[in-house]
This record gives sequence, structure tokens and C-alpha cells, in this order.
Amino acid sequence: MVAGLDGSWRIEREAGALPPLGLSKRISGEHGWTLVAGVPAAYFHVRGHTLDYVGWPVRDELEVRTDGSWGGRGFIFGREFCRFRLVRQET
Repeated sequence: MVAGLDGSWRIEREAGALPPLGLSKRISGEHGWTLVAGVPAAYFHVRGHTLDYVGWPVRDELEVRTDGSWGGRGFIFGREFCRFRLVRQET
């Protein structure tokens, strides 16, 4: 578990192949979900600053930013396909 990752996050596309709207993540301890329009679509395990998707050849690598958000890079089959920002959603 990584301190600061637990919670609900809005995904903002910065580059590459991601839909511009409607994606979010929910993270709790060592697991989480990527949601599309609020519907769980892809389950993942949290391993340090990496999100490893179950049943998909996809992983996200995260890096904390000074403003409290997280920067992310998505990889499929080991090749980067997108960059994004995770912004904490108010509950």
C-alpha cells in the first residue's frame, strides 16, 4: 500500500490514447478499479507506484506531484500508450 493513493480519483488525459472524459479510479489499499462513467471496468493490484491490471496486459506507473495529484503513464505490452493526471475527487 502506498500512502496517499487511497480514495477516488478523476483521470485527466495529458497525452496519448485515453478518452477525454468519464474515466476515474477508486483505490483502497492494495487494489482498485478503473471506472468508465462510474461503472467498474478494470480491476488492478497496487504494487508500490504501479497499478497492475488483472487479465489485461496493461499497467500504470504513477509519480506523486508537488500539488498532491499523481502523474501517470499507461503501458500496454510494455509500450507507453498514454499519459494522465490523477486528481483527488471530493467525497
